[in-house]
Amino acid sequence: MSKRLPPFGKYFQPVPKSGVRVALGPGAWDFAKRHYYPIMVLPEGQPASNFAWPSDGRPVLIHELGEANNARLKDLATELLLAGASSVVAIRESLLDHDPRVYFDLEVIDVAA
Repeated sequence: MSKRLPPFGKYFQPVPKSGVRVALGPGAWDFAKRHYYPIMVLPEGQPASNFAWPSDGRPVLIHELGEANNARLKDLATELLLAGASSVVAIRESLLDHDPRVYFDLEVIDVAA
């Protein structure tokens, strides 16, 4: 059985040269719907491995909404890298509330390990 595209994934066929955006967390659906550019959504309660993530060697920006969930974010980033993303950067909404100068949190993930 082949994997299906994530919600709004059809808008990334073909993958734009500018890259891909993905939202996760409790506010992901509303976040994706209120932007004029397409954003894929990782639905709550579903593992990232359930989906075929179009990336085609492009960079990916993850918007994590709500409380930080390190395990879920790492799972999504790993799936995106395995799907061929050239790089993955996460913006964590939970950090924005604490200090407006901190707008992303990076962790190097070795998918070969």
